[in-house]
Amino acid sequence: MKQPFIRRPKALAALAGLALAGLALAVGLTIVPAQASSTSHYEKPSSTGTIGHGAAPGGPVTREQVIARAKDWVKEEVPYSQGRWWKDDATGGSYRQDCSGFVSMAWQLKDSLTTQSLPSVANRLAGFDQLEAGDALDNPAAHVVLFGGWTDKAKGDFVYYSESRPGRPARKESANIHDSRIAGHPRTSYIPMRYKKLTTTQAPAPIPAKPTAPAQPAPTATGSPSASATAPAKPKAKPKPSTTAAPSPRASTTAPAAPSATKPPASTAPSPAITAARPDTSSAPPPTGGCAPTVRISFWTWLFGF
Repeated sequence: MKQPFIRRPKALAALAGLALAGLALAVGLTIVPAQASSTSHYEKPSSTGTIGHGAAPGGPVTREQVIARAKDWVKEEVPYSQGRWWKDDATGGSYRQDCSGFVSMAWQLKDSLTTQSLPSVANRLAGFDQLEAGDALDNPAAHVVLFGGWTDKAKGDFVYYSESRPGRPARKESANIHDSRIAGHPRTSYIPMRYKKLTTTQAPAPIPAKPTAPAQPAPTATGSPSASATAPAKPKAKPKPSTTAAPSPRASTTAPAAPSATKPPASTAPSPAITAARPDTSSAPPPTGGCAPTVRISFWTWLFGF
């Protein structure tokens, strides 16, 4: 006799629960929730954001700006996507959220290029040892990463920034230039290249100092400059000649007589005028004109008056 079929509700419920859990896990692995700054429609970049300091997309960019822009996507954990674009205040946008869109954003290009078109805006370097921060390693057939700088150039150690694959946001990683594979691809497949409009920041040339001008005197209340303590004194004005006639000097008794036009011959005999006594005229008033006449008075006349 056949046994009647007995339903086991608990077993069926357990099986249903496992099936739903497996479905949810599969959906969670394949679907990455879009962030608020992601958009599913294409929008050509119209701004370079605050990191670009107002520069127009496609314009010159410094190495410092390139690295700062890459770090912003790493900080924001921008998810990888080939069908979405990212836009924010720091880097402007919009840029496609895959490996080539990431480098296009870091170089603040006018559009999100691909691994095949990025070489059109870059120059190929002679070797890997010439790479510097802000350059790129491009595998035109598969992948591109942004070179972040050497950590030990002698050993070949460096860091790079990239968007690599679905389920992994933008990130910074380390590698060695001598490794057989970099970021999951053969090292020999990469081309080292540098953006054509990459510039370096240079300090402005020093401006020669201008000679210091002498201090100007401070204006007084009336507007005229005050006299400086160190200013040279103005020369005193010469006294003007008097228009009044100066009194004629009086004849001095000691003044020598004016020489005669004809000089008399020298005589050896003593002159009587010299031997005669002359009266003292020092207290007498001076004559009013010419020289005083010579007075000859005899001794008797002087004594008795005759």
